Amino acid sequence: MLQADWWKRLTSGPFLANGLAFMGGIYYLFQSWGYAQSQTSVLDEGAYLVKGYLFALGKYWPYQDYGFWSNHMPLGFLIPGTVQAVFGPGLRTGRIFAVILGGFLLLGLWITVRRFGGKWWAAAAIWAMALNIALIKIYSMAISEVLVACMLVWVLALTLGENRPVWQILAGSFLAGAMALTRLNLVPVIPFFLGYIFWQHGKRVGVWAALVSIAVLLVGHAVFWPGIMRLWATWIPADLFPYLARFNPPEATPLWDPPISWENRLTSLFMAVRFHFIAALGVLTTLLLWPKRQAWKSESHFRASVFLVTLFILLFMLHAWASLGLNPQSHDAMGKNYCVFCFPLYLGFFSFVGLILIAASASSWRLQMHGWLQPLVAVLILIITTGVGFAAFDELDDQLLPLLDTKVQQMEGFRFLPEQVRLKKVLRERSGLTHKEFDQLSRRVLPATAGFLFGVGVLLISIIVSVANRRAGWFAGVSFGVLALITFLVAGFLFSRSVFLGGGYHNYDCSGDVLNGYEKAGNQLAEIIPPGSTIYWNGGNSAVPLLYLQDVQIFAPQINSDYSYRLDGDPDALFRYGFWNEQLAFQWADESNFILIEERQLDAWLENLVDENGFQKVAETVPVLPCREDSSILVYQRD
Repeated sequence: MLQADWWKRLTSGPFLANGLAFMGGIYYLFQSWGYAQSQTSVLDEGAYLVKGYLFALGKYWPYQDYGFWSNHMPLGFLIPGTVQAVFGPGLRTGRIFAVILGGFLLLGLWITVRRFGGKWWAAAAIWAMALNIALIKIYSMAISEVLVACMLVWVLALTLGENRPVWQILAGSFLAGAMALTRLNLVPVIPFFLGYIFWQHGKRVGVWAALVSIAVLLVGHAVFWPGIMRLWATWIPADLFPYLARFNPPEATPLWDPPISWENRLTSLFMAVRFHFIAALGVLTTLLLWPKRQAWKSESHFRASVFLVTLFILLFMLHAWASLGLNPQSHDAMGKNYCVFCFPLYLGFFSFVGLILIAASASSWRLQMHGWLQPLVAVLILIITTGVGFAAFDELDDQLLPLLDTKVQQMEGFRFLPEQVRLKKVLRERSGLTHKEFDQLSRRVLPATAGFLFGVGVLLISIIVSVANRRAGWFAGVSFGVLALITFLVAGFLFSRSVFLGGGYHNYDCSGDVLNGYEKAGNQLAEIIPPGSTIYWNGGNSAVPLLYLQDVQIFAPQINSDYSYRLDGDPDALFRYGFWNEQLAFQWADESNFILIEERQLDAWLENLVDENGFQKVAETVPVLPCREDSSILVYQRD
């Protein structure tokens, strides 16, 4: 009898659903730690860790003159910096913190989705995260995406839905204010968040929530006043607030201004959809299947869905405007071509909102479509899959190009010729393109065609399901367009790990133990460079190796490398703001005891800098990255 009761509990829906969610969470964390060890460090990660650590120690202060280029809100630096101050500086600490944040993100997501959709939807949401390799890789690095995403999901977990305890709403409001002090791009969340609190929880709670959130923002601005206004001056036109003009960066020409074509911007857009596929498609599906007001499962589900869909679209559009080159270039190097391919990363701040939206709205989706909506669904599916294929050309072209080597029978009129030729030759000759032009076009067209065929496959399966449904009567009255959208979602879920979707994210992959590589190189530098030394840094995009040195002096603007370098401008004004130029470079080299240069960075300009200032190479570290032999750091010491 006891055995029967045990088996009944084991096979019960709640037990299985919770167990499945738990296994998904473990699988996510297992992958996350693996990627934390194997991804190269990037400039932003090094900047967050180095700046944050020195801020936490009190050696520098955000937005101070002649300090770092503090191009983000203060908590984005201070939180990882404080973690290092407590547990020790280094990339390992930062990456462990990122993995832990990812775990808390999953917990908050599970709680929120379960509240609106139940345990099975919560388990599905966890697995949607665990199968998305791209998102796991993003969240496994010590950059602000995982920190902000964790904060946002807990803002939602504490406040979304009816009958939330007042203390939780106020805690969520406090966290919302702190989130805005972590990344400026999340400040627009505050008014929409407060609007939802007033709408769902009433005026009295709304007033208290507004006071808490705004108080956190005001206190944060007071602590870092007036330097924090540099961030606002970057985005708010001086014509609207002339007071901000004094905080504008000095006028100078940025070095970083690469040529970016419309094709690059389109690729970045569809890469974002590709790497956040379920969330993005879930929002689109919800909009297309949005029910009438009276058809919603509850008023709470309706209000939460309105807030979530508004939040997702708002943040999607704002980040597209900022990263895809839709806003003007400024002297602060923000906009236009500054970081077009950051768009897929930026969606990491909030893409999970789409998963919560699916759970909150799916039970209320309308099941019938009429008129032009059904053909629109088919067209949208083909556009999305073709665009995703187009964006996946780097991963798919090598797999598809061999198809062009297939030998085909030639024809003359209606008669087959005896000899066979490669398909590539036939197509090239008929297109009139040169070999180079044909190869370039093939690398784009073939992946896009594969994506189109994937969409055709989804539609064919939808047609089969629709016909079978009509005959069997499983879901009476369900339109083809609805079945097509649901089939598309299921296909995206099943193919999440494929190279076509999240499995194609290889931006920072590196074989071997990256954490160990940085630690070995950092420890070597610490043995060579005594405390109190002044360092000229050109040791690679990520400044992480500096974390392993004891009490050294650095030139703060160099931490942002080429992004803070200017081709002209007044040296003192640039240095005051956190920028640098050639004149400052030579001045700092003259003041330094050591110059650190990554092997692959060494060029004629740097060789001249070293020679003119009397430095000699005294050591070379092991490669920082096990996947790149030229990642050793060359150590030059003054004679």
